[in-house]
Amino acid sequence: MNFIEYWHTLLLQDGSLQLHDSWQLVSMIVLFALCARTIGRRANTLITSQSNPLHWIKRNLCFLVFWLVITCATVVCSSLQIETPAFHFFTILGSVWIIIGLLTSFIPVQFWAKSIASIGYLMTACFFLSQIDGDAHLLQDLHFTVGSIDVSAWGIITGVIAFAFTLWVSLAMASLIETQLQRVPRLSPSLQVLIAKIVRIAFIVGASAVAMSSMGINLSAFAVLGGAVGLGLGFGLQKVVSNFISGILLLIDNSIKPGDVIEIDGTYGWINNLRARYASVITRDGTEHLIPNEDLITQRVINWSFTNNLVRIRVPIGVSYNSDPHQCVKLVIDAASTVDRVLADPPANCHVIGFGDNSIDLELRCWISDPANGVANVKSQVLLNIWDSFKANNIEIPFPQRDLHIRSSDVPLTATEQTTSEQS
Repeated sequence: MNFIEYWHTLLLQDGSLQLHDSWQLVSMIVLFALCARTIGRRANTLITSQSNPLHWIKRNLCFLVFWLVITCATVVCSSLQIETPAFHFFTILGSVWIIIGLLTSFIPVQFWAKSIASIGYLMTACFFLSQIDGDAHLLQDLHFTVGSIDVSAWGIITGVIAFAFTLWVSLAMASLIETQLQRVPRLSPSLQVLIAKIVRIAFIVGASAVAMSSMGINLSAFAVLGGAVGLGLGFGLQKVVSNFISGILLLIDNSIKPGDVIEIDGTYGWINNLRARYASVITRDGTEHLIPNEDLITQRVINWSFTNNLVRIRVPIGVSYNSDPHQCVKLVIDAASTVDRVLADPPANCHVIGFGDNSIDLELRCWISDPANGVANVKSQVLLNIWDSFKANNIEIPFPQRDLHIRSSDVPLTATEQTTSEQS
């Protein structure tokens, strides 16, 4: 007996799986669902970047319990002379998967451990399924035709498995590339986001192509259909496509990037992240605004930190004409310099900008380097310091005053008006 015959005999002691064995498959599906709801939730809470056998057991506790129950059911059914080829098949396959998982868990990097383990799982599953002679041909015979495309049940199964595996590998590789891009100091944050999105989309498209090829679908048959669907989507999803293209343009020209402080249409805040359709802007009160990318392209946007984070604040002030403007200018500059967030370089400055109806008009100009922490709070603190300084030096902050002069009228009153005036 050669190696292939030995495994065929070990997996299927009674020859092959039959239709009446479907109750075993249904039982395994229900049992796995119960294990996932009870044990799987707690296992998914374990988050670690390292790989070792203990962590592997904790993460895969649901599968281990499921395999143990099926193994016990196989032993019990064998003692009762009940044929359970599906249970027996999964018991052998699960044992091999557990061995592969424990061996790969010794690899310290979790990404490579999962990748190698997944390849081992897929190879052993394909090898074991190939030992089921009649069932593979039976699944291939179950097919249907859509136009010129012939799809079989076996092709759907292999396609789903191929898509799940390639998608997982693609997303893992995309995450790895994204992590490496964040370590490159020469790339701006917007360019890092753009490259990561392009790589992720390319991997997902590649995984879909591999899955359809595994199903036996000729991709050239989708050429005309894809053009028609693309044209329809272009008209029906015009705004969505516009926002998507606008997001790509924003990432390319680097005009707006995560961390920038912007102001658009009365919304002031810093950009949390850039998505394919919108930009997330968090305001000072904690509200998160989702602004479409098209608005950031077509509307006027104030980027407070486009070139650098330096922002100049203008504070208008009025003092009485009885005050000395030279002294007032000095007191205003000293009051602004005592605020922690006001920069010493460039220094604060104060100018006399005019003589108003009620006051001498001054304007304080000072600089800050952290607009993300707010501008109004700095202006408020500066004004409070100026108020205290003016109070200490008896400098008056004027307010509008009007003198009302009342004089008698030279116009003679009529008889009726005079009578009414006397009665009142």
